[in-house]
Amino acid sequence: MSTTVAIIVATILVILATTIPTYIISSRKTTTEDDWAIADRSLPLYVVVGTQFASAMGGGILVAHLGNAYTNGIGVLLYGLLASLPFICIMYLAKWLRRHNYTTIPEMLRSFTNSNKLVTIIAALMTIIVPYGWVTSQITAFGSIYSNLTGLDYNTICIIFAIVSLLFIMPSGLKTVAWTDFIFSCFMISICIISVFYGINMAGGTGAIADKLNSIDPNLLSFSGSITNNIGSTEALLWVFAVLPGGLTNQIYFQRVCAIKEEKQVNKSLALSAFLSFLSFCWAVGMGLAIRSLEPGVEGSGATAWFMQQLPMTLLALFAALIFATMMSTVSSGVQTAVMNITRDIVPIVAPNMGDKKLLNLSRLLSLLLMVLAILMCLVFTDTLTWLTATYAYSAAALACPIFLSYAFRKKNFITTPGVIAGMVFGLVGCAVAQIMETSINYAAIGIGVSFVAMMVVCALTKNKGAVNLDD
Repeated sequence: MSTTVAIIVATILVILATTIPTYIISSRKTTTEDDWAIADRSLPLYVVVGTQFASAMGGGILVAHLGNAYTNGIGVLLYGLLASLPFICIMYLAKWLRRHNYTTIPEMLRSFTNSNKLVTIIAALMTIIVPYGWVTSQITAFGSIYSNLTGLDYNTICIIFAIVSLLFIMPSGLKTVAWTDFIFSCFMISICIISVFYGINMAGGTGAIADKLNSIDPNLLSFSGSITNNIGSTEALLWVFAVLPGGLTNQIYFQRVCAIKEEKQVNKSLALSAFLSFLSFCWAVGMGLAIRSLEPGVEGSGATAWFMQQLPMTLLALFAALIFATMMSTVSSGVQTAVMNITRDIVPIVAPNMGDKKLLNLSRLLSLLLMVLAILMCLVFTDTLTWLTATYAYSAAALACPIFLSYAFRKKNFITTPGVIAGMVFGLVGCAVAQIMETSINYAAIGIGVSFVAMMVVCALTKNKGAVNLDD
């Protein structure tokens, strides 16, 4: 059996092993719009943890962050810490979100702004851009990796990948996506454990890896040295002001809080998700350093590809299927979340009183349309990293302060509609101006800072004209 055939067979088996049980689960009862949007608030703890982990891990762990660790060393764990912290921060307001039955970020902000349409539309658009950025970047990355592995056409692979993604979304939206992600996450964890032990064994064990890395660059094994000398303080600050705030405004994380069956397990699900997320970065660092000790001469971005070329055919096929599973989970989650924001936040403004069945049909149609648009973008723009980072920055600049300041002052008769609007608009403007001027301080940080000042000032000036007070 050729390598290409082995990879295709392993991937098909993963697809079948995932789609069959999820279709059985989704067919047990008639699908409703609530099933599509928030799995009818029926997901058990283990499924919520699995879907949070699978959505957050993505292909970036397997390729980008592994390559980053290969190049820069153990300091990449800083990125992992920042990527995991949003789960812990969301615990601050998770139970409150669950008690109020919020399903989207704009829905929460509507509570503080008397259902203001401008707030709803801006918040919806800024919420959509991050998960949709994930979608396009994962399709592009998958097409590039699989075309190199199999020799098949990049465009064809992207199209097939997008079509398969729709199989996981169409039946019941989040309900099928979440159960699919849970199965994917079990597979991911298993293959990651096997591959890291294989890689360490190839390199002669942890002692041999440490000795070789110390001879190459001692900073690789020093957390502070890796950050200071390899990553650089500028890059590290960029992570602080882009990764953490971006995660705090990620609709995918909020949505799964709303979908869990038991409120008392919300914080446990977030804590476990944070732990697994950080553990995945530990895996990427371990693999990256093991590969660096084995072959110090490849480009960081090619470290994963080099490792895969050293694997026996069976393990290579399973690792390729792992890449499929991680990227597929992120794509299906991103499309489903973006569609939910459209149907629950924008459609009610444009076409109020739309029935449940029509909303469900519209959700499926929008999933198809968004996937087609994503494919067109991926075929034209193969380098999505720059504007993906920008989506994090602008989303955080527009939403971070309105979300967390509104919650912090929910009982103080302080938050007003003009204040929330000012926080969103000035955050976007500040972010854009800083990016255009290429300021030394990261433009996301400036946007968030401007948003904070604007929101606090305008709320203070208008608090006697309709400030909102919400109890728990």
